[in-house]
Amino acid sequence: MNVLESPFGMRWSTFLTAVVVLLLIGVARRRPDLAVVAVVAWTGGFEVVYRFWDIVRWHEWWAWNSWFWEAAALVGWVVLAHVVGIRPSPFWLTVTLACFAIWISTGYTYNYTGQTYPFQVLPEIENVAAKTAWATAYLVGAWRVQTVPAWQRLRLDRYWRRRRPSLG
Repeated sequence: MNVLESPFGMRWSTFLTAVVVLLLIGVARRRPDLAVVAVVAWTGGFEVVYRFWDIVRWHEWWAWNSWFWEAAALVGWVVLAHVVGIRPSPFWLTVTLACFAIWISTGYTYNYTGQTYPFQVLPEIENVAAKTAWATAYLVGAWRVQTVPAWQRLRLDRYWRRRRPSLG
């Protein structure tokens, strides 16, 4: 059993970060719509960038075809986040870029299930730092959204339609 992997098919660090974003945005801000979009945009965007550098670093040129499909599927969530008003924090995006730059410059290694070498602490810290900084960028962006949720807009529209006097 790998201690990095949760039973949910993702690393524990990813799972716990997603739970924090879901709780803060979905429960504390009472915006589960933004919480889900922020988590999927963050994880999807991270996976596309992570896999891109993985292909480049390890010269897995055969993997470009699957990467393009994955990127095409996941970019929709990043676009949706923008449409619903989530603007990732520029500060935290800068931190994310710095973390990725450090990680890439030190070899872009990472721990994975079934690896044949011993667990490496520094690459794990680099991975978690880049991923968490990116999550924080989306968390801050989702927290700042001021729009009314769609379900409340629909309720208000129905209310005002009933209250308006007929023009005919």
